[in-house]
Amino acid sequence: MSQGRLKQWVSSSHLVWLGVTILWLGVAAVFRPLALPDEGRYVGIAWEMLTSGDWLVPHLDGLPYFHKPPLFYWLTAASLNICGPHLLCSRVAPLLSSIVMAIALFRFLFLYLNKRTAVMAFVVLVTQPFFFASAQFANLDMLVACMISLTILSAAEFVWSIDRERPAEHHLMLTMFFAVGGILAKGLIGVVLPAAVVFCWLLASRRLAYIKHFFWWPAVAVFLLLVSPWFLLMESQFKGFLDYFFIHHHFQRFAGSNFNNQEPFWFYLPALLLLTLPSSLWLLRFRKPALRMWTPVQRDVGLLMLCWLGFILLFFSIPVSKPLGYIMPVLPALATLTALLMVQACQDSVFKRRSLWLTLAVAIVACVIAIMTVIQHAKKVASYQLAMQVQSLTHAGDQLVMLGKYQFDLPFYLHLSKSAWVVTNWQAAAQEVLDDSWEKELLEAKRFNPQVAAENLLNEQQLAQQICRLQANQSLWVAGDPGSAAHLALLAKVAPQAKVRDHYLWRISPAQIASACAQM
Repeated sequence: MSQGRLKQWVSSSHLVWLGVTILWLGVAAVFRPLALPDEGRYVGIAWEMLTSGDWLVPHLDGLPYFHKPPLFYWLTAASLNICGPHLLCSRVAPLLSSIVMAIALFRFLFLYLNKRTAVMAFVVLVTQPFFFASAQFANLDMLVACMISLTILSAAEFVWSIDRERPAEHHLMLTMFFAVGGILAKGLIGVVLPAAVVFCWLLASRRLAYIKHFFWWPAVAVFLLLVSPWFLLMESQFKGFLDYFFIHHHFQRFAGSNFNNQEPFWFYLPALLLLTLPSSLWLLRFRKPALRMWTPVQRDVGLLMLCWLGFILLFFSIPVSKPLGYIMPVLPALATLTALLMVQACQDSVFKRRSLWLTLAVAIVACVIAIMTVIQHAKKVASYQLAMQVQSLTHAGDQLVMLGKYQFDLPFYLHLSKSAWVVTNWQAAAQEVLDDSWEKELLEAKRFNPQVAAENLLNEQQLAQQICRLQANQSLWVAGDPGSAAHLALLAKVAPQAKVRDHYLWRISPAQIASACAQM
C-alpha cells in the first residue's frame, strides 16, 4: 500500500471516533463489580502478582497457578500499579485488546478494500453485544482473541506481499510477534488457530505453495527466542510444569469432560448468532450468485473470513466444555462478512438505507440493556458489598480467613497484600468431580509449593494454631456464613463488622487475638 493511502486512515476524524469508541466500550467498566468466578480469579491473581512483587510466577492464594500463561496478569498488574486498585484499572487488558482489535480490522479493510467496508465492519464489531460486554470483562478471552486476530491479519498482509512478488518480511515478523503474544495469553491455541486458519485460506485460494515463505529462519528464530524463556524458566523452577501446562491443560482438557459449560456439538453456532444480534441477521442476505458481483479482492477477503469463522467454530465445537468466550476470536471475521453484505446491499437500487440505521440503533439499545442488567446483577455480589462496608478499616498487612469458600475478589477489594487462609474440608474437596472448581484449582496448585499450601489451606484445628502465630499488630478478618463461623470459638463474642444476607465479615483485633491465645 502507498504511503498516501496509509496516512489517510490516520486522520483527525478517525481519532475523534477512537475517543468515542473508548468511551462506548469502557464507561461501564468503571462501575460494575467483578463478576465471579472469572473476573475475581484473574484480577485477584494480577493483584497478588503486584503485591507479592513476583512478576514471573502467577499465584492464586500464594500458590503457583499455571492454568494460563502470564500475559494477562502482566498487563493487569501493570495497570493496577499505575493507577491503583480500581475497577477500571483491573479491566485495562480486555478494554485495550478490544480497541486494538477493532482498529486493526478497520486498518486492514481500509487499506485493502475501501473506507465504507472498513467503517461498517468497525461499527458492527463494537456494537455486537458479545464484543461490547467482553471488552469490559476482565478475563483472558478478549486478549487472546486480539492476538489471534492480529496474527491472522498480519499473515494475510504477508501473503498479499508474496502475490506482488515482494515478500514483506516485516509482516512476517509481526505475525510471529503476535503469535508469541497469543501463546503467552492462552497457550498453544495462540499459534495453532491462526496457523490453521491461514492454511485453510491458502488451500482454498490455491496458494498452498506460499507456506514455505512462513519458515524464513530469522522469523522462526525470533518466534522461538521470544516464546521459550518463560516456559523454560517455569520448568526449571517447578518440575513437571511443562507436562501440567501442555498435557493436562491443553490436550487432556480438550478431550476431557470433567469441566463446566458442557454443551452439545452444535451449541456455538446459534449462540454466536444470538449474541451478535441484530447485525447477524444480515447474514440472511448471503447468496452464492451475489458473490459474483464482488471484486477479486472482496472475494479473497471474504474467503479468508469464512475460513477464519468456520475453522475456529469447528475447533471449539469438538470439546464437551464450551465456554462462550472461546469463540470470541471469530467476531472480527463475522463483522467483516456482515459489512461486505451491507456494502453490497447499498448498491441495490431498491435498498433502503434506514435498515442500516435501524440495525445500529437496535444494537446500541441491546448493548445498553445488556450491560445495565449485568451491572445491577453484579452489584448484588456479596463480597463486593461486604468489602465496601469495611474497606476504610483494613490495612495491607491484615490477615484474611475464608471459611468454607474461597472468594477470589475479596483480597483485591480489601487491598490486602497477604494470601488468605482458606478453611474447608480438603479431603472431601479432593473428591470434587469438576476439575475447574475453586477447590481443585487450589489443590492442583499445591503440588508446586506444598509448604505454602500447608500454611494457607487449613482445617479448623490448624486455623486455631495459625491464629496464635500472627504478629502483634495484625488484625484478623474472617469471611464466612453463620454456620461455618459457629465452629470458630474466637468468633463467639465478636459481632460481624459487615453483613450481606448470609455472608458475614468479622474483624478480630490484635488485642482480642492475644487474649484468646493466652487462654489456650
